[in-house]
Amino acid sequence: MALLKWQIIFLTFLLYHLNDEVASEPIKRIVNGSNAVAKQFPYQTFLYTFKNYEWYATCGGVIISSRAVLTAAHCIADNAVAFIIFIGAVNLTDSLEPGQQRVIVKRSYVVVHPEWDEFQLINDIALIKLPVEVHFNEYVQPAKLPNPKHLYENEMGVVSGWGNTESSNTGSAILKYYVVGVLPLDECATILKELRGSASIVPQSYICLKPSDSSPCNGDSGGPLAIKNPDGHSTLLGLASFVVGACETNKPSVYTRVSSFLSWIKNHTDISG
Repeated sequence: MALLKWQIIFLTFLLYHLNDEVASEPIKRIVNGSNAVAKQFPYQTFLYTFKNYEWYATCGGVIISSRAVLTAAHCIADNAVAFIIFIGAVNLTDSLEPGQQRVIVKRSYVVVHPEWDEFQLINDIALIKLPVEVHFNEYVQPAKLPNPKHLYENEMGVVSGWGNTESSNTGSAILKYYVVGVLPLDECATILKELRGSASIVPQSYICLKPSDSSPCNGDSGGPLAIKNPDGHSTLLGLASFVVGACETNKPSVYTRVSSFLSWIKNHTDISG
């Protein structure tokens, strides 16, 4: 009981200092994106990481159930102590924003894919098990998991996040988004080969975005590529993994294809079907 009491005190201390830091530190955002509004992306989350006795604005994430959030594996630092998951937020600096929820999560609640390879940048996915159930409402809703038989090539999706607006450390606390097409894998491989100057093998677990005048950037990692369904809900296609160049536009961006990891996701959650 004493140990639990001290854990609660410690996590409360972390949250108190996070509120101070969020209010004073500029948040990075997406390159050439539009401002989002409340309820537009109810599945979107943001992670703050506590490590080395400091808070760091880290990555995006996606709600997939009342007790689970997906993000990128490279967002989870080995020396992380805890995370604050922002849910239902548009303005990260506004703790009184309608619909905004914040959940404290210890590092032990995070499952990183066992085959994550930081050098080859494959299997870049992690699952955060929430210690409490998220309250769903008009501001907060889970994204649906994708159809594993559908590649979604040439379909239009939407990317959202709080990453840089340009290759700098300045930005806004407001959620950004842009609409983009899904690039066929063979075309993605061709473009990556030209840009990197070497043969680029694009695994099936990648999903690439078509080059456009907008781009995800630092701070957008782990955030969603999603499509809107006729019923008004959204389906999660990918998680932001890496970009080619320094957040440059008109170059493809690479996401982790969520449909490649459905069995792994279901093994670690209560999601079925």
